[in-house]
Formats: sequence, C-alpha cells, structure tokens
Amino acid sequence: MKNVTFLALLVGGATSAHAQAPVTITAARAAGPGATVVIRGTVSNGPELGGLRYVQDKDAGLAAYSLNAQGFSSLVLGDSVELRGTLKNYNGLLEMDPISSVKVLAKNRRLSIVEVPAAELAKVYAEAYEGRLVKIKGVSTLTTLNGSPLTSMNGNSNYLINGQKSNPIRINVASAGETGLVGKAAPVGDFDLVGVVSQFTNSGTGGYQILPRLYTDFILGGGLPNVMGEPVPTEMSRTGFTVTFQTQNPGDTKVEYGKTSALGTVVANATQTTKHNISLTDLQPGTVYYVKVSSTNSVGTSSSPAVPMITDTKKRSTSRVRTADDAE
Repeated sequence: MKNVTFLALLVGGATSAHAQAPVTITAARAAGPGATVVIRGTVSNGPELGGLRYVQDKDAGLAAYSLNAQGFSSLVLGDSVELRGTLKNYNGLLEMDPISSVKVLAKNRRLSIVEVPAAELAKVYAEAYEGRLVKIKGVSTLTTLNGSPLTSMNGNSNYLINGQKSNPIRINVASAGETGLVGKAAPVGDFDLVGVVSQFTNSGTGGYQILPRLYTDFILGGGLPNVMGEPVPTEMSRTGFTVTFQTQNPGDTKVEYGKTSALGTVVANATQTTKHNISLTDLQPGTVYYVKVSSTNSVGTSSSPAVPMITDTKKRSTSRVRTADDAE
C-alpha cells in the first residue's frame, strides 16, 4: 500500500511539473537562454521561412525552431498556439529550441503589426522588436549590399532598405514558388514593406534584420487592389465574352454590365487575385454592353469607368461530315 501511494505521488508530481502554466512572451524572453517555458501567441509565418516560426502576442515576439516536433512544421500564419520548449541563443537570436509540445488553439487569428515610417525604420532594428511583425511605410528602393539597384531577389541573400547599410532585409531560400520572393523582381516606386524582425550576429549584439515572408509583404500603391488599365474582352462569341483585367495587389473580382451606362447586372468572384477573369453569358449577338470592373480587399476598393464591349455577330457553323446520302 505504501509502495502504491509513493508511486502515485511520483506520477502526480511529474504530471504537475509538466503541466507548466503559460507565461507571456515578454516574461519568457526575460527568463533567457536555458529556461523551459510555455508560451501562447499567434504564428506570423509558415514554411516560407524554413524551419523557423515566429510567435507573437500583443507585446512581444519569439522565434521557435524545430524539424521534428510533432505538429510544428504544419503551423501557418494566423495559428493561435501553445508551445513548450527550452530557450537558447542562436547567433544573437533568442529562440525556443528544442520544442517538446505543440498545441493549436485556433486558426486565422489576426496579428498586430508595428508600423513606422521609412524615415524612422532604424527604430525597429532593436531587441525590443525581435520576433515581431513590422511594417515600414514609404520605402523607395531596395539595393544590393554595395548600393547597386536590385533587379531580382535571390534566396539566402541580404538587401538594403533605401540603401542604408544598418537596415538590411533577408530573403529566405524557402520563400519560393508563385507566391514567394525568390526570383521575383524588386518593387518599383514607393511601397510598404512587412516582415519579422530577426537577428544574426556572431558577437551577440546588433545584426538585426527584417525577414519578408512572401511577395505580398511588398505592399504597392498603399495596398489597394488598384485596377491597371482598362478591362478587355476575350473569348468572344455571339452570346458572351470573358472580361479580363489586372490589379496591382490581390483583391476580389466584380463585373457590372448592361446595355446602357446604368449597367444593372453584377457577376462576382470572392477569390483574391491580381489576374481577374469573369465570363459573361446569355448575351445578345452583335450588341454593345457597357462593362465596369472593380476589386476589393481589406484595404479598400478600386474600380475603372464603364467601357463598351460588343458581342460577336458571326454565327459559327460546325463542320459536317459528307455522307453517301449527300451525293447528287
């Protein structure tokens, strides 16, 4: 009986020790390397930064790294999580590694972003902002480290914001593909830049850098969809055509049309994209229709004036195979 009781106490004690209460990310950072902590926060990136995930709450952020913790590699932007692990210093970056527990609490949570004008961007290159999402507003150029204009971005490479050597960004080689950064052209004209503040330094001081995640972290034209040029008709027929247009930034697709400038009929697609196509059907042959397009995202709406488009007048005949019955 005594042995059973003693064993029960040991098991109970171990369970209690493992059920560590979560602390704020600020408190976890204060605990420093070597401390085992439990934190809760929202994930600010997915696999586009490789094995790293950055987690932040309303006051602070923290890097987390793992290649084998169950459930860690599937974490994506907006996941509300509880992580348990031990803190370490990796070339100046405070990160949770190893990670012993990953629990997803919710999905699609919004993240707070620290915003600063480009003239004050040096402010966020500091320990207080490490691990947090920031937005630099009004960036004019990205350059190479020697100050040359940047044409396209390479993976695992550093570039300078407005040519300032103390304010680099780093492109992760994992940010590839259609939505990634690798191989993409540098933005032209003023834009806002979003990224996570990180650090890499052998000395343990300085070495702060901003990590953009995807190409959408370069916010052109204030973030509005911004319709580019006039819409054009494609795939014309007697009873319809496809309305095609492009926007500077992703947004939904809306086409209004009618036989007069009053329009009257609406077709829409909620998918966020920069390449917009909507097919109009059941129209009358050889008829002018006025078409207006618009696109909306979380920033606002952009539209173009109505333009005339006309359906085809020709009836397309189908080929007929001649048979013996057709012979004279």
